[in-house]
Amino acid sequence: MKKRQIVGVRQFARGQWYWCVVLCAFACVTATAAFADDDCVSCGDKPAFPEATAFLEVQGYPPGEFTVLLTWHEVSPLDKTQWVAGYRVRPEDGSPPFDLYCDADANLLDEAGLRALGIRTKNWNLRPTERVAERPAAPVKPVAAFARAMGPAAGIVPSAVVALPPVDMEAIAREDESGATTPSKGVIRTGVFRSLPETVAADDRTATVGAWRLVPGGGRLWSVTIHSPGAVGQRVHVQRLELPRDATLVLYNTAEPSEVYDLRDAVYPGRGDVWSPTCFGESVTLECYLPDGAQNVSLDVDRIVHMYKSLDALPWAKAAGACNLDVACYPGWETTALGVAGIGTIGQTGSLWCTGSLVVDTDPATDIPYVLTANHCVGGQTKASSIELYWLYQADSCGGTIPSPATVPRTTGGADYLAGAGGTGYTGGGNDFSFMRLRQPPPPGLAYLGWSTLAPPLDTEVTCVHHPRGDYKRISFGTLTDIDNEFSSLYHEVVWHDGTTEPGSSGSPMFLTDTQQIIGQLWGGQASCFYLDGPDYYGRFDVTFPIIQYLLDPSSADPLISFDQPAYSIGEANTTVTVTLTLDRLPGVAVTVDYEVTSDVAEDGVDYESSSGTLQFDGTIDQAAIDIAVLGDTWPEGNETVQIRLSNPVGCILPGVNPAVLTIVDDDVDSDGDGLSDDDEINGSFGYVSDPNLVDSDGDGLSDFDEVMGTRGFVTDPMQPTSLGGLTVPFFEERD
Repeated sequence: MKKRQIVGVRQFARGQWYWCVVLCAFACVTATAAFADDDCVSCGDKPAFPEATAFLEVQGYPPGEFTVLLTWHEVSPLDKTQWVAGYRVRPEDGSPPFDLYCDADANLLDEAGLRALGIRTKNWNLRPTERVAERPAAPVKPVAAFARAMGPAAGIVPSAVVALPPVDMEAIAREDESGATTPSKGVIRTGVFRSLPETVAADDRTATVGAWRLVPGGGRLWSVTIHSPGAVGQRVHVQRLELPRDATLVLYNTAEPSEVYDLRDAVYPGRGDVWSPTCFGESVTLECYLPDGAQNVSLDVDRIVHMYKSLDALPWAKAAGACNLDVACYPGWETTALGVAGIGTIGQTGSLWCTGSLVVDTDPATDIPYVLTANHCVGGQTKASSIELYWLYQADSCGGTIPSPATVPRTTGGADYLAGAGGTGYTGGGNDFSFMRLRQPPPPGLAYLGWSTLAPPLDTEVTCVHHPRGDYKRISFGTLTDIDNEFSSLYHEVVWHDGTTEPGSSGSPMFLTDTQQIIGQLWGGQASCFYLDGPDYYGRFDVTFPIIQYLLDPSSADPLISFDQPAYSIGEANTTVTVTLTLDRLPGVAVTVDYEVTSDVAEDGVDYESSSGTLQFDGTIDQAAIDIAVLGDTWPEGNETVQIRLSNPVGCILPGVNPAVLTIVDDDVDSDGDGLSDDDEINGSFGYVSDPNLVDSDGDGLSDFDEVMGTRGFVTDPMQPTSLGGLTVPFFEERD
């Protein structure tokens, strides 16, 4: 890769990937215990990450004494809104490298803090691990579409049309030609943003554009068409969305109403906005149905993506170069190609295109749809929420028919972003990977691709399957080299001897040719049909694997046990509190942990019942429960706490929050504040009835509490004045 092209990628990344900026805002100053083993495969000979190096210097790790080897970020498996940044650091005094962790709120994370978030410390010296692909048992079939548009079926035409002016295609072409929108060997832009003349808003009764109409059989329907001249497709952005459970929101092709998408499937938990899947038409209709009585509706549409590049007929000779090889002409790769997809996503400049792969885990009983791609393609949850994957966008035979992207199986609804690292030169630095889990199942019959953590030697034959320039699927064959690889600890370098890669190929998997196992994903490079000897660079899967090991190879790491709540609370009553403990994966083999329910303040047998024992998880049993008996009383005594402590784990990791705390809330009412509850006074719990609204019911100068509890040495009736007997005091005459 020429230096000027490398710089172009770096500049683009600095401006776009928001997470890298967050990394530099962290204030992580606490290191976990250093590993006592040898250096890791990701440990280079020189600082690769100047931004991270400068950041850690402020925290007390100067570059003359410490070298940053790698950075990454990952989402908490227990709280998917929490992120953790990791830094691999090597002391220059010869000590073993160690890891630093901190969260997005600048909190320092020790071992307990990591466990509380479900983050495992990394083992950078794993034995080589590999997995072969899981082959499909049946031909691929599209996932059944359950969405339907009610308006066309009921003969209800859209109530309004939002007509946008034509786009300036010459200006867009100039931007694309200049490379201003995408880096070399980066993503390829396929569409541009277009704002609506005004935000289209609707609630359960009114709308700024169009009107609600009654539907035969009940309910109301609102539908508006958006027309963007010349668009080969549109993605519609609903910037605010609140709908009751039984309402529907769909987008359909106005000219072909059978092409319809359910937008509610794409809503990310905790967010109120959504990008629709691509609807292939220059006119699309947004339709909302509300049943009778539906309320709490809020719907705002502010912009669209105008798709100007048809993936099957790219204009301006922008299709893949002629030196690219049709994957359909290589039958030995037919099955592996089933696990490679084109990825459409929303970026800062519009809709973008990359390549990704469906990855197998080590549990033969699961088909979790994990997807691997490049971080500069999908750099965080916002982008992951907007992705859609195009499967089987490839020729049906060598030299055969190329299907329209609108007709191939597609997985919409976005993905959960699990972990990633930016490329070298990006703030933070890493091997440019993103690892996600699709929210919707992919079509049955696809291949879940195998992988290997072996570090192959130079001259190893490798293969790439990819979607160059958003075109149909191609294949390239090459050899691992070491021509100009500045970061060989993080990247594989390859030179192609047959075929090439191009923008849009980013994120595509590189395979060992002999075994067809993934060993990396495309970051960037110089290769093209005009420079066949130019090298490409792939983030190394063996570097990525320790970060995602617990996902892909769950049996290699002990499962993490967690309480279903960080704290529990109950009022005083004769009842049972159930505390549920859950493993973050199926145990397979027997897992046990001891528990003890104790308290330093609550009285055993009076306020609660202490207990202890051993919980066992086995096979497919990943939950166990502890029942705690809480005993009711009527005595005002303040809140009391009970601890549920876990110990002696076998085959599992204890939670960071341990013990969990159960608070027994004192809910006894004491209206007059005399120390006796109203219930005790009214019902005479201590042998005497008294007035719950008076501290001294009989007005004799002794409080009701003092009388019934005998604090003066004798018990008296709080409703009868207490008569004190005479007291004789002897007189002593003082004498000289």
